[in-house]
Amino acid sequence: MDLEHSYRLCRQITRREARNFYYAFITLPTEKRQAIYSVYAFCREADDIADDNRPIEEKKTRLRELRERLQRAGAGNPLGGIDLALSDVLARFGIDFQDLAHVIDGVQMDLTISRYETFGDLQVYCYRVASAVGLSVLPILAGGRERLPGEARALGEKLGLGMQLGNIVRDVAEDIMIDRVYIPQEDLRRFEVTEEMLREGVLNDRMRNLLSFESKRALGYMREGESVSKFLPRNARGCIKLLAGTYTRILEMAEARNYDVFKERLSLSRAEKIRLILRTWFGR
Repeated sequence: MDLEHSYRLCRQITRREARNFYYAFITLPTEKRQAIYSVYAFCREADDIADDNRPIEEKKTRLRELRERLQRAGAGNPLGGIDLALSDVLARFGIDFQDLAHVIDGVQMDLTISRYETFGDLQVYCYRVASAVGLSVLPILAGGRERLPGEARALGEKLGLGMQLGNIVRDVAEDIMIDRVYIPQEDLRRFEVTEEMLREGVLNDRMRNLLSFESKRALGYMREGESVSKFLPRNARGCIKLLAGTYTRILEMAEARNYDVFKERLSLSRAEKIRLILRTWFGR
């Protein structure tokens, strides 16, 4: 496989799997869009390995092999497939491949950890599976022209945290079905919500108050993190606004449904995504 085919494969993976992300990416110039596809394809592979139904030891082996492939890509010696495009992007945009190594660390946590006692504990996980992805994308959005200041990375970290917390609210019913509870145990106790209530989809005041609290926390981090766009060129700011806008809209839908996230998965229709794109383009 040559480099052109590798980029094409990354685009196909992103279009098939990215859902909310893909519509934000298409607003970018071609070079940046293709570069982000390669990062997404790598992260998608890591996530798929962790979520596979294979034995844990086999998944650990595959993640170890993925980490070795990342190191080779970072050293300019990719094995092939999506790694060709990834290696090219790491070099051209000056991405620290350690950010992507953190993504592997994060999905590996899912192999052995299914509960988080405190919000601080959860933040470690969110940093690895979400914020680290965003931090690897920031140099692409910035055009790789110069090193981003620490403030930009700090804001990018908060944006990723907010988006992941939004995922947790949206997917609480799906997660409990595979025996994962990402809502911190301290929050469950505070609002007197049990795991059995999550499993049965009990929608009472305690559950609504819990999900409202988690949603507001997610929105707070996203709204603060969205200002990372001020460090980016004009042609990349819309992508950030669309990502934040998409997750904000999902949480608004949860609130409008009185936090009934158990009957069906909340998602934006294609028409809603296009409306968000148009609002971003026309500054409304």
